Amino acid sequence: MIKKIPKIIQSPLRYPGGKSSFLKFFHEIMVSNRLVGKYYYEPFAGGAGVGLGLLSLGVAAEIFLNDADYHIYSFWQALLKHNQRFIDQVEYVPLTIDEWSKQKEVYDNYKKHSCFDVGFSAFYLNRCNRSGIIVGAGPIGGKQQRGKWKLDARFNKQNLIKRIMNIQNLRKRIHISNNDAIRFLKTKLPQGDKRRDVLVYLDPPYVRVGSKLYLNFYEEKDHKNLAQYLISQKYLKWIVTYDDSELIRQLYLDSRKWIIQLNYSLQLKQKGKEILIVSKTTQIPDDTKNLYNKWNIKEEISV
Repeated sequence: MIKKIPKIIQSPLRYPGGKSSFLKFFHEIMVSNRLVGKYYYEPFAGGAGVGLGLLSLGVAAEIFLNDADYHIYSFWQALLKHNQRFIDQVEYVPLTIDEWSKQKEVYDNYKKHSCFDVGFSAFYLNRCNRSGIIVGAGPIGGKQQRGKWKLDARFNKQNLIKRIMNIQNLRKRIHISNNDAIRFLKTKLPQGDKRRDVLVYLDPPYVRVGSKLYLNFYEEKDHKNLAQYLISQKYLKWIVTYDDSELIRQLYLDSRKWIIQLNYSLQLKQKGKEILIVSKTTQIPDDTKNLYNKWNIKEEISV
């Protein structure tokens, strides 16, 4: 039976399609594969909700996060290396359209600004933009602030400060990189059969609408290269989640796959179907098969 797990540390970032609600599944995967006290890698970190959850539960000893988007990488760098300064910034930053415009200028012209300022701008826009989408989205309530919800609707300062402080307590066990996903895995994973002691979770950019959501979206060749790299691994335990598409079904034709249903917000709150793909080296716990509804695992894809 699945035991109730303690309250977890939540990410300060809002992310479209975030998988933190799927944490119990990853918790059970770590237990079933004797990975408790081992290492967790996430090449497309984003908000890193799963990694933070596993770390705060004591299931993962250390987490290795990576994001090819320099803005998101800068956010994690700023948070981990300059925690108190980040907290002070959250506490005193104005929640106004003028400030939103200033932060957007930093974000858009990131090469002219410090890593800290770029990271904070990504955080600010993430919390103040519609649906948490940073690229191409406008402020909550619009620039005239005439909407039902205003700019500060998702910027509860005290709650966010608490999340940031909680992460600070674990900072020595969190590692962040700014690389392409495959390069990150090739350079940061342990070598040879030592890869048995890690779990890699990948949540790549969506196939169909990736260019609208992510600054570093994937083209078809990128999805193919990633699939080839993962499938070629002899010892590595990995899990991938994708939007459901024929391309992904074909790329992972011989891998175990399930349809999952998640609640997430893009421009509107909606339910979305995704594919959960699991490597042949990853043990699926028996309880998983009996608790599909609890984890919104709907059906197994046989082909």
